[in-house]
Amino acid sequence: MTSRLVHVAAAWAALSLVADPRPMAAQTPGAATPAPSVHGAPPGALRTVRGRVVRGGAAVARPMAGAWVVLHRVGSDHAAPLDSMRTDEHGAYAFSYRTSGDPRAVYFVSSAFGGIAYFTAPLQAAMVRGDDAELVVHDTTSAPVPIRVRARHIVLSAPDAKASRRVVEVFELSNDSSVTRVAAGDTGLVWQSAMIDGARNAAVGSSDFSVNAVRFVGGRVRLAAPFAPGLKQFSYAYEVPAGTEYRLAVAAPADLVEVLIEDGLGRAEGGGIIAAGPTTVSGRTFVRFLGQDVPANAVLTLHAPTQGAASGNQLRMLAIVAALGAVLLVGLARVMMRRSPTSRRAAAPMDAAALRARLAALDEVFANIDTPTPVQRADHYEARARLAQQITDAVAREQGLS
Repeated sequence: MTSRLVHVAAAWAALSLVADPRPMAAQTPGAATPAPSVHGAPPGALRTVRGRVVRGGAAVARPMAGAWVVLHRVGSDHAAPLDSMRTDEHGAYAFSYRTSGDPRAVYFVSSAFGGIAYFTAPLQAAMVRGDDAELVVHDTTSAPVPIRVRARHIVLSAPDAKASRRVVEVFELSNDSSVTRVAAGDTGLVWQSAMIDGARNAAVGSSDFSVNAVRFVGGRVRLAAPFAPGLKQFSYAYEVPAGTEYRLAVAAPADLVEVLIEDGLGRAEGGGIIAAGPTTVSGRTFVRFLGQDVPANAVLTLHAPTQGAASGNQLRMLAIVAALGAVLLVGLARVMMRRSPTSRRAAAPMDAAALRARLAALDEVFANIDTPTPVQRADHYEARARLAQQITDAVAREQGLS
């Protein structure tokens, strides 16, 4: 059990490598006072977490007695479990620990049930208890539990020097059931989607799923990772040959679809999407389109008539996509405000979706840093902790839990 969870901690660390849009704080060599950790306290501070492991799916949560619980630390210096214990007859656990080493290290608690690992949000206060320390585990099923597309963001870049366009897709997916969906057998799938024709060099970006559970086959992306109840973010990027028109099939209905095309003359059609105006960042222009309640089997047609290669390199393109994360958030908020009260309640998780879309874009920027420094990695851990907490808070608000 412990060795498997060490691997899970490493996976968590990989998901934590997200760029922070703020400039890095200046480092003073030989400073007498260590930098604050994500907890807001220097290394050596005593911290406590007290929570429960409960089994979801019933009207009343059932405590999980005897569940194995592990406290983890993930930092740029090392990542490893710190402590472990079994829950008592009430499903309760408690850990006390001291912050150490990398001042931006992230601490969290995990537990496994039915072969699936579940995590708390990063521990940030001196005392974490209640809902922030509760781990809800679920029964699993390979039955076709529906996976709902809350939002889909598609970014099409201008051609590069190699006559290719880069496409970044960010999904907000939700399992609205009370069970964790798992793939049926080695070849089973949990979810899949189509890519633009001619897609090549596909790679997973920021995601709540292991990259080992993702396959790109025959123009489709296929996900076989366990999908617990709740909202998950999944992104990937690929290249397509430079052209002027692209077609993209919508396999499943989507609450919201957003398209960004790096072309002042760009257009997107199909699925009821409409123009939302151009956006200019650092002298480069993106045209933006939004669609609500886009039906299954709709076909989106993306027009990008400008054939000139974009100035600057790929990293600059991705930095612009990161900057557009804030635009996504504002735009989605406006769309939700225009909905009727009933529709707004149904689409409430869009605020969290926009935050996660920003994470995915920022992760694309980080992925293009060939050799990140320890300071850069540490800043990424801190950024993930901060933004993950924002997403957790947003989901709680949207579900009426706070």
